[in-house]
Amino acid sequence: MPDARLPERLAEAIANRFCRDQDALLPSERQLAGLLGASRAMVREALAILRAQGRIAGGQGRQAYVRSGSPDPQSLEALEARAVLEGEIAAIAALRAGPTGHARLRDHLRRMYAATTPDEYWHAEQELHLCLLAVAQNNVLAAVTKPLLESAYAREPQGDLAERLRTHQRLVAAVGRAQPQLARDIVSEVLSVGSLSPTSSG
Repeated sequence: MPDARLPERLAEAIANRFCRDQDALLPSERQLAGLLGASRAMVREALAILRAQGRIAGGQGRQAYVRSGSPDPQSLEALEARAVLEGEIAAIAALRAGPTGHARLRDHLRRMYAATTPDEYWHAEQELHLCLLAVAQNNVLAAVTKPLLESAYAREPQGDLAERLRTHQRLVAAVGRAQPQLARDIVSEVLSVGSLSPTSSG
């Protein structure tokens, strides 16, 4: 069965290998396919992901290049932005979720508990955060936050996943109890640099 996340993994491999310098030109789709042992169709999908994340420009008939000022999704600035945005999203979700929204979040939490590998867990955690965006029902916040989430969760999971799981359980409970300030505080805890950030070494 094909890996549904293969384009995301390929996108991250391209970013790690070729997107370190601003304005650097990327190899052609054909060259990338040969270098990475992937099909051109898969490379095209991976480049589309990087383009959607704002990390590259061009492509689709023009040579792709690294965008100037592309943010490192694991940088302090990106984590701070996520903490502010997702904190407010969690607070709004706590006010708007109701029983239906809370049930959806609990379902994603169950998937996190059921994960048998770090990769499965990481994907389930990403889906929970995307569900939180949907439950908050604010399209503007969702549009700004989604690229940050996609970039952050394209990395391999690190840190203490058991502790992350417990913290997300508290977050879902706070949303279910309509406690916006607590939900906001828990998101700040999840994204705190040096504790539970996606780059934390635990």
